[in-house]
Amino acid sequence: MKAIVIDDENLALRDLERQLSKINGIEIAGTYRLASDALEQLHSVKPDVVFLDIDMPEISGIEAAERIQKIDPSINIVFVTAYAEYAVKAFELAALDYILKPINSERLQQTIIRLMQVQPNLAEDASELTITTVNCFQKLHLEYGKSEPFAWRTVRTKELFAYLVYKRNQPVRKDILLDLMWPDTEYKKAYTQLYTTIYQLRKSLESAGITIRLTNSGSDYYLDMGNNVYDVQEWENARERLPELTLETAPQHIQWLEDNKGDYLHEHEYLWAENEKQRLRDIWYGHAIEVGGLYQQAGDDKEALKLYEMIEKRFPFLEEIYVLSMKLHANNGDLHLVNKKFEQLCSMLQEEYGIAPSPALQQWLEQINR
Repeated sequence: MKAIVIDDENLALRDLERQLSKINGIEIAGTYRLASDALEQLHSVKPDVVFLDIDMPEISGIEAAERIQKIDPSINIVFVTAYAEYAVKAFELAALDYILKPINSERLQQTIIRLMQVQPNLAEDASELTITTVNCFQKLHLEYGKSEPFAWRTVRTKELFAYLVYKRNQPVRKDILLDLMWPDTEYKKAYTQLYTTIYQLRKSLESAGITIRLTNSGSDYYLDMGNNVYDVQEWENARERLPELTLETAPQHIQWLEDNKGDYLHEHEYLWAENEKQRLRDIWYGHAIEVGGLYQQAGDDKEALKLYEMIEKRFPFLEEIYVLSMKLHANNGDLHLVNKKFEQLCSMLQEEYGIAPSPALQQWLEQINR
């Protein structure tokens, strides 16, 4: 696939060139600091995709995109800019994608995947462009183009890979890995186990044809995700592309919530994963409450209750969500459901915490029942 990059900022131009050059199947056919130079070369270069900055001198990216589409409508346009306010205009021009600076490598990989989905014939070698998806919601699972599950040599190999994915595309010191994976093992023996585990992991990835690369730089290890996909990062990136939350766009926000298939690495119970698990839970919960609140403010109690039920399934031990549902039922005059939800709350609090609901809530319930 031929790509050209247009950006008047040299550092940004070289950074995107560097990131694209690491992706299998991408040929960088030209880099330009002026859109006029690129337009002159368009017929001879014949790119499949143009990565185009918007805020440029002489000819803006928007104007350049319009000219490119007139010259050859089959060329895909990807806008790359620091200004989010251009997004609407960009998509009016039927741009394939819109990436904000500074460019995140995982976000760029999503653009390449989208490009392949739109025009799969652009792949020069389909085997080179096989993309592995690393799934970490609920449990660690690799989708790598084969029906059989990925074979982990040992339990420790699996955990080490999960941690390196968590620290993806950044160096991880060996002594940190020793403390995490073999905290009670004698130092020399722990180093031997680390080297053995790294060797097993590399061999497993290579034999499966997975293009994720694990490199060694003295005191550090570095996991390069390449053009592969990490479901957690993909989910977070999708949030950035959500439209403003309104009653009309709420279904898209609900779908985004449903795309989160469960707590981060929940089935493995890795101690080091707890902070990331809680961070992602907080993101999900905060957004779900926001969507539910939108429906409640609009007087759509039915949809609000559906949201609160979704939240309760994910967070069954939070008193707040029971109270929100109770108050909605009270607003609808359904005392039976108010009391039923209160009974569920009492059972949960007693079983999990050995406590009763707050006196204020009990007093409120008494007033409602009167």
